[in-house]
Amino acid sequence: MSLLNEISESRKTAVAKKADRIRYITKTTVDEIVRSWKQSFNLIWEDPNPQEVLDALGEDGEEVFELNQEAFLYICNTLADRKQSELDTILLKVACKPDTSVDESGNITIN
Repeated sequence: MSLLNEISESRKTAVAKKADRIRYITKTTVDEIVRSWKQSFNLIWEDPNPQEVLDALGEDGEEVFELNQEAFLYICNTLADRKQSELDTILLKVACKPDTSVDESGNITIN
């Protein structure tokens, strides 16, 4: 049977169904991380006044930025050479973000 022919679900073995589920979960996990990161980024940087959003984060701002940076690094490593055009779009957005600084309490300020 050719790979080009769809195999009906009823003819798949239990192991093949598990493998399909693993593929689905893996892809969905990556897609959700990317979607969540984009949403968080956009909530700040597409706001008419991003400093107000940063002020509302208060002392959590530093940790939010650190965690988002970790997610960003994961996204870069994961999408590189797999979904390069999506990664290029993300990198362009990040390159356009204004510089920020963090005070001793964790508050973020746009420079």
